[in-house]
Amino acid sequence: MKSVFSAIICAAALSLSGFAAAAQPAPATASQAGKGIWIDVRTPQEFQTGHLNSAVNIPHDQIAQKIQSVSPNKNTPINLYCRSGKRAEAALETLKNWVIPM
Repeated sequence: MKSVFSAIICAAALSLSGFAAAAQPAPATASQAGKGIWIDVRTPQEFQTGHLNSAVNIPHDQIAQKIQSVSPNKNTPINLYCRSGKRAEAALETLKNWVIPM
């Protein structure tokens, strides 16, 4: 459980720092594609306007219900991103509670 929690924290921190200011996400690089699952937590409409090549769209308010469908292994690194970072942070908090109930 601790490794999952750490992976989510690290992945979200990387995601938030790398994409917080980007209005349109850039295509994933080879190094990004090999590091876990990329989840775009914006709305489906925003996702359709552009997203990382390997990203899966799960709106931030649906992350708890849908995360297991894309990542059944809790040790898989998860990378979250959105337009500004706010929704990615909200999704991260939800996942922290999902992984380690408080």
